[in-house]
Amino acid sequence: MAIQQTLKKIGLNDKEIKVYLTLLKNGSTKPSVLASITKLNRATLYHVAQGLISKGIISEDLSGKSLIFAPLPPTELDKILAPVKRELKEKEGLIKEAINELSLIASDKQYPVPKIRFIEENNLEKFLFANLEKWQDEILKADGIWWGYQDHTFIDNFEKWLDQTWKTSQSKEKNYRAQVFINATEAEKKLQRKYANPKRQVKYLDGTNFTANTWVCGDYLIMIMTQHHPYYLIEIHDQLLAQNTKEVFKRLWQVETN
Repeated sequence: MAIQQTLKKIGLNDKEIKVYLTLLKNGSTKPSVLASITKLNRATLYHVAQGLISKGIISEDLSGKSLIFAPLPPTELDKILAPVKRELKEKEGLIKEAINELSLIASDKQYPVPKIRFIEENNLEKFLFANLEKWQDEILKADGIWWGYQDHTFIDNFEKWLDQTWKTSQSKEKNYRAQVFINATEAEKKLQRKYANPKRQVKYLDGTNFTANTWVCGDYLIMIMTQHHPYYLIEIHDQLLAQNTKEVFKRLWQVETN
């Protein structure tokens, strides 16, 4: 029966289920009769019944000449959750107390940023907005340049984020700018007209069609794939890797300038 599986999941064992269901079907029953129906010996039956009584789903009637076990309404099953709720509330209080105490111990410690973060499509836009100023601040700590190459499909999907990027860039220091390689597409031409801004410098690499995005933002290397679903982003926080990638972009930029 499905109900037996349900009762087992909420914490009743096989013998408790047998006694409980028998009482629900037959109503108040003497221990001797209940033992006969459930095929449990009298000692086992009393032990099982006491467990059900402690759980609050059956009762014992001592008002008559002999003991009788009686089922309580099925709604009383809620009582099984009472100790669980109490324990959970106690643990919640202990966790809060531990957090407060540990915060005092660790208040002067610096925790490292995760080296690698993988962001799936459903969280990608939120992650971009949440980390924009962090990346911009890291760039200003370095050389002030947002290096990278950009696939035009990123523009098609995240134009609102690009709007925010250039809105916040206006308040940055004078040396802050982007130097990005792009695809020669209508989407990029439209973006260039929209952001006619000396802080956004772009170049085409002849014969190159970028199918992903890679940026260097200070010590962060960010890679984004938006050519097809599912989109994803990988953020790597590694000074050496970011520095080496930046040197490649610098050299390419100089070659294309000359």
